[in-house]
Amino acid sequence: MLLPALFACKPRPGRGIDWQEGEQLAVAFLGYYDSFGAFSAAPSFIPLSRAFPQIVVAAQVDPGAGSEMYLVVPREAGSSLSVFGTQEGAPQLLLRAEKGAPVLIHNNFSSPDSRVVCSLEDGSEVAFVPALDRRSGKLSLPAGGAVRDISLPLPEPLEGLTEADYGEDFDGRSFNLTLRLEAGRPVLHFSAEPLMRIGFDRSDIALPDGDNAFLGVNGLCKGVFLGTIGQDYNPVACVVMDNGELKKCTIFYAMQSGSPELSDALPDFKDVTGLEEGGGGEEEEMFEYVTIYALDARGERKEVPHFLDYGLFTGQDGDASVEVELSPDWRFGLSRYAPDGVLEEACSGSFSEKERGDGLDKFNFRVTRSAKRVGEDFRVDERVRSGRFTAREVGLSYEVTLTGADYFKSGTEFRDARLLDADEHIEYD
Repeated sequence: MLLPALFACKPRPGRGIDWQEGEQLAVAFLGYYDSFGAFSAAPSFIPLSRAFPQIVVAAQVDPGAGSEMYLVVPREAGSSLSVFGTQEGAPQLLLRAEKGAPVLIHNNFSSPDSRVVCSLEDGSEVAFVPALDRRSGKLSLPAGGAVRDISLPLPEPLEGLTEADYGEDFDGRSFNLTLRLEAGRPVLHFSAEPLMRIGFDRSDIALPDGDNAFLGVNGLCKGVFLGTIGQDYNPVACVVMDNGELKKCTIFYAMQSGSPELSDALPDFKDVTGLEEGGGGEEEEMFEYVTIYALDARGERKEVPHFLDYGLFTGQDGDASVEVELSPDWRFGLSRYAPDGVLEEACSGSFSEKERGDGLDKFNFRVTRSAKRVGEDFRVDERVRSGRFTAREVGLSYEVTLTGADYFKSGTEFRDARLLDADEHIEYD
């Protein structure tokens, strides 16, 4: 996906950089993004493009696993950049940019899986592996002074929100569940064994033990928090982005899906400066549940929303079967299958509550990434498309109806995949 052109004329790549003697290559770390499409749609894209106008003309290359985004700019107009990846242990040329053209490199995960070689006009070369020091948040630069770090400073962490520990169970044993802020990114440390003590089956736990990097960051963050939403145990991670927006991730849901993925920025949460756990649903001076509150720069305290009726909902669109997945973190997924069961289309995005009524709730959804089968491959589309759906209460679950979509057929109905009878009592995980 090509990034949008924000400028009337193309900037000269090396211009505007305060080059020092001996420097031939400038590199900027831009943040953590799930894809180039996620980068171009992120709130940080426009300010970064103003700070680094080379972004809008840069070639794009995706060497491998990870989510880091780097801009690489050669000094000389006659230089070329070659980007190598590693496949089966051997280097492979992924991209060659000529005539001083800059390059955007995505998915390098602080490892030598990608390597940049800048070929200068005099025939010499400068080699560099884009990688970030996790402790300092600084680029790891080669010796010799030929590579210049032009990255913007990482956001200043919020006081008291650099690390969090979920604590202990009722018997005083640690959950071994922590969250820390690491070079502008939340990192979850997870262990399955303590969860099995409170009733989880090992076969239901797909998240690996150890450190887990979050998906859905799509920028840089400045604060992390772990608390409970609901009753008993339900750990929820909250992340404050560098622009003050708020994202969340329900750990049990991530545990079962195999990957911690942040929600999109929650609506109506701006300029967040702090997070705290407290009682919710107060009635006759008693709290019905525990929840998380966000504090903002205006002194307001607002409860972090949680979607309780999440699940998998199935329906039919002609001969095709369709599944809609709603997560507790307001993520929206849609999959379409051919009559023979082959996946034809998969979409992902987010949803938000528009109106709560008497047994009929209304929601908006946004699809931000879709993949449609074309022959044996899938064509990826990262345009943003929107729609609406209603959710009618059926027992303790929902019957979902897509009602007004510019993306999907209106009026398609979906039933909870676990709902065998309209009056059946549904137990949620």
